[in-house]
Amino acid sequence: MRVTGACVACALLACGAVACGGGPAGQRGPAELARARAALTRLNDPTLDFADHTGAPWRPPFRPADAECGRLFDFAEDGTGPGATAAAAEATSFQGDELGETAGVALAAYDPSGARRALRDVGRLMRHCSVARLRTAGGADRLVGSDLPVRSIADGVEARRFKGRVGGFPYEMHLVVVRSGDLLISLVHTGVAKLDPERTRRLATVVAARVQEAAQ
Repeated sequence: MRVTGACVACALLACGAVACGGGPAGQRGPAELARARAALTRLNDPTLDFADHTGAPWRPPFRPADAECGRLFDFAEDGTGPGATAAAAEATSFQGDELGETAGVALAAYDPSGARRALRDVGRLMRHCSVARLRTAGGADRLVGSDLPVRSIADGVEARRFKGRVGGFPYEMHLVVVRSGDLLISLVHTGVAKLDPERTRRLATVVAARVQEAAQ
């Protein structure tokens, strides 16, 4: 996979719009946004391949019956949890080269210390969501959670893998949530083919690094 400038472009533009630079979230000046835009033009990582920007946020494949799994999937969709500042979230998604492969990136700004608490809450949801099932009789759509080892990224990271079947097809979903200061960066990597956890980690690392650079 290759994350092109277009992929992290949206992430950084979202960051500039909601929570880049110093000062309270939601009060960033044009200089921070300009730095984010400049960073996009310099981004070119040939080790990853996600070129087609869809513009629309990533959507979960179904609404889980379990309440905690439902909250986790909602978080993966828009990046917001308890403590997020009002109107301070942006999300977008990209199509990969593999069959049914998608990456979703969501950014949310939090009040001071709120991002740290929110990351702990997300980690708890991940650990408690062992099986996500569709809200229908039979539960044919079913994703089983397991550990997704990810080395340290930015100021903290939580990760989880979900694997099973959706709509009769095999489906795998990796969720990685990274804290960078008062920002949470939510990355979802999905596909109907087997996903490489190392590629997911590299994608999360690239996005987080560019967000950090733009926020300085």
